[in-house]
Amino acid sequence: MGTLSRLHMIRQIDAFSLRLFVSAIEERQIGLAAEREHIAPSTATKRIQALEDLVGASLLERSRDGVVATAAGRVLERRARSILAELDELVTELSEISEQVEGQLVVAAAHSVIIDLLAPVVSAFVAERPLVDLSLREMDNTEVIRVISAGECDVGVFARVGTSGSPDHGVRVLVSEPLVAVLPVGHPLAGQPSLNYQDLARHELIATATMATAFGDAAQRLGRRASLRHVVRTGEVALGMVRAGLGITVVPQRMITHAADAEMVVRPLDEPWAVRQINVVTRGPRATSRTAQAFVDKLVEQTSHL
Repeated sequence: MGTLSRLHMIRQIDAFSLRLFVSAIEERQIGLAAEREHIAPSTATKRIQALEDLVGASLLERSRDGVVATAAGRVLERRARSILAELDELVTELSEISEQVEGQLVVAAAHSVIIDLLAPVVSAFVAERPLVDLSLREMDNTEVIRVISAGECDVGVFARVGTSGSPDHGVRVLVSEPLVAVLPVGHPLAGQPSLNYQDLARHELIATATMATAFGDAAQRLGRRASLRHVVRTGEVALGMVRAGLGITVVPQRMITHAADAEMVVRPLDEPWAVRQINVVTRGPRATSRTAQAFVDKLVEQTSHL
């Protein structure tokens, strides 16, 4: 076959005719193949005849069992199946690309949230979504809410103490965990099975900014003012100061490791507000991009077992 004839055949053979031809062999009837491919029997017959004209040989012949492939038909069938399989794979790969989430994503999160929860989620998300350009910004919990409200970030993950009866609009609770009191070994309160705020308030307190607010609210409910000896940025710093014997702190239970348990005394905090919630917030349904929603979905999935 000359070069021009080959090019002519390549230009004339189409994937649908090949699929119809394979269907005719599988169904053993052109009429059933036409029904399977949703075309009229007469159209199916014309398409197969056009294939035969292109290759210059009969492709199907009748037998007692229906139509079967000729020698030329068997060659075409083998090649057609290979071509159709490749086309199916091509369609699948192109569909996956078109469905991939891409674009820029800015996530704001508090320090404690990044350490406790967010870092592995970000790692898993960027591995699954390589087309997403994700940047993480560390800031205080109150600052997270501000930048989301101002539209400066796409997703915010922050912690707050206590539970809210009516969740803020756009805020979703991911994890709730108890707060615990942490004391130096040998502290006067170490022998008590549980503690409350009044117990703590009589001693030197070390608080993060979030806990300072919670202590202030608790003191106000008692008609007092909170007295805090040390206010620090992170729970890790607060725990380090407890180890040094500088006072008592309150942290999420998740922060207490087995090693820390041996070095310090940990007691339940018997207060209705002694819960830390980790929350995710977006700009709202209309302003939340597909990329941001995909990240939130991943965050929910990764924290559902906690």
